[in-house]
Amino acid sequence: MDILKSVFQYAITPSGIIALFFVLGFLLIALGKRIGKYLLLLGIIAYFAFGSSPLSISLLTRLEDRYPPLLDTKGVEDVHTIVLLTGAAWDDPRVPLSSQVGEITVSRLLETIRLFHLIPDVKVLISGGPPDIDGGDIPVSKIVGDLAKAMGIPGERILLETNSTNTYENGVEIKKILGEEPFVLVTSASHLPRAIAVFEKLGLTPIPAPADFKAIREKPYFDTSKVGLLKEMISALPSSNNLGHSERAMHEYVGFIWYWLRGRI
Repeated sequence: MDILKSVFQYAITPSGIIALFFVLGFLLIALGKRIGKYLLLLGIIAYFAFGSSPLSISLLTRLEDRYPPLLDTKGVEDVHTIVLLTGAAWDDPRVPLSSQVGEITVSRLLETIRLFHLIPDVKVLISGGPPDIDGGDIPVSKIVGDLAKAMGIPGERILLETNSTNTYENGVEIKKILGEEPFVLVTSASHLPRAIAVFEKLGLTPIPAPADFKAIREKPYFDTSKVGLLKEMISALPSSNNLGHSERAMHEYVGFIWYWLRGRI
């Protein structure tokens, strides 16, 4: 079941869609089917669309701009808990603890630490259960919690939620711990709209604190020099970075639809 789920999740990503067009296209061409050429053309179009900055940045910005960053503690001085939703982490004693946590999770943790030093007497609840990759049986929240302690958060101020494996389960398990108590919710800016919708549906009271911004912010000026125009044109071309933005955005849009269909939003 986990393998089928992983295959399906990949198939509906931009990379999966592009790969499907190319694989089917080449296969049908090899079989002498004319439609294979059209599938290859669709694959090329999809690659240029999802891999170019205009579409990828637009898709991601619509998510990341939903909630402003929590730049100060105005309005949250009396909050007692910061909730950190974890991403990837794995147990691997061969490498430093900092290399056992994924880039997205590190970015969320850094924002949590920043807020921890701004909000007086606050505790940090780290949410995340078993790893979804081959990383042992140690809960993700335990690994991230160890890194949080190594980066200066006292162990007695850290709480762990070790059962959840997705956003919905995050909310269910957090409610068992905090009830309706307001809390600051830290997760990626692109993930926050779905997380807030799920948590509020469950009766929780999250205060959004987006982290891990990826989309390029609108520039205060446009460089009209020849070199500037050339850089703008190059940045708009298909790239792995732009494709990654599209991947992240589409994951959230599909996840939002899936949760809506299941009545979780």
